[in-house]
Amino acid sequence: MKNYTLLLFTTLLVYTSFGQNTTSAEDNNAFNDYYPIAVKPSFSYQSNMNSQENILFDAKPVVYYSIYNNMRKNMQESISKPSDAIYITFQPHIRMYAENSKPVKTPSYRILFGWQRMVKTKSNNFFAWAIETGHYSNGQSGCAFLSGAEDESMECNDFHATITDASNLSSLLNRTNGNFSTNTTKLSFNFRFNNLNQFDKPYKVHSFTVSWELYHNKFIGLFDFGGYSDFDIDIYGHNRFNLGYEFVHVWKPNLRYAFEQKFEIIQGAHPFVEPLRSETTFTLYPFDRDIGIFASYVYGHDNYNYRFVDSGNQIAIGVSWDWFTPFQIKRAKQIRESNTEDEP
Repeated sequence: MKNYTLLLFTTLLVYTSFGQNTTSAEDNNAFNDYYPIAVKPSFSYQSNMNSQENILFDAKPVVYYSIYNNMRKNMQESISKPSDAIYITFQPHIRMYAENSKPVKTPSYRILFGWQRMVKTKSNNFFAWAIETGHYSNGQSGCAFLSGAEDESMECNDFHATITDASNLSSLLNRTNGNFSTNTTKLSFNFRFNNLNQFDKPYKVHSFTVSWELYHNKFIGLFDFGGYSDFDIDIYGHNRFNLGYEFVHVWKPNLRYAFEQKFEIIQGAHPFVEPLRSETTFTLYPFDRDIGIFASYVYGHDNYNYRFVDSGNQIAIGVSWDWFTPFQIKRAKQIRESNTEDEP
């Protein structure tokens, strides 16, 4: 059963990831648009963060469904127009453990509505922001910290009332079907410094990203479903702050690599939760294409739904797909030509 499940999710990941990427500027279907702020799909082996579970693989078969996206068109054709993208993104996060499962234990699901805008500066750099809002849960019905009980049952609520600031949440966590659910809104900003080659294609990129994610009870701030209980939010914390830096270098015509450092801080969670997560990643793109081979080192809390109560050290090795690979900026050439024409 495990082998069939592994094959299924590998096929799904490859299909959805390759289906959304292309190098053709003429192909404008909904699976081939640019998103300067995006989660990269990945498939990897990960070491264990604690002794309670053995990870077999970790997969993020992320998809973006475009409602409107003129980023590529404006970047190629216009000198000064900002670019926009309106979309729905489905961001599953799946882990298979080396044990019996039916077939995946407590997966993560994010479905978000998003809007991004990107502005190109006169020096050919990119500034982008994004706002995304929606639902984040694992689709389970069990009590979060009491195996065998239903979520929000009297038995579950009575047990949760015994949890104190000194409780070890990692040892209490119901890892089989403990419920995790919240609505969320995230605001992100990204600035990319581009160094262009003679073909107006970035060959060195310095990318800086900051974001703030708020866990809130009402769906998109309006509808009262899919949220959390008072107990849940005391464990989760309302706020997550992220800071990231990525350096991308096209070293040779068919070889690109990237170094990325990300930090996350959880604010307001239970005292047992480690607030910090640090993730260091090196990715090699051997054919200067979308697919890359990466290695990561993680210190701090886990990022798999309710397992943020776990913390430690972790390594990962796998493959990922980059939504926003360096491409030729025709606007750079147009700006140079325009400036030349304006000269006396």
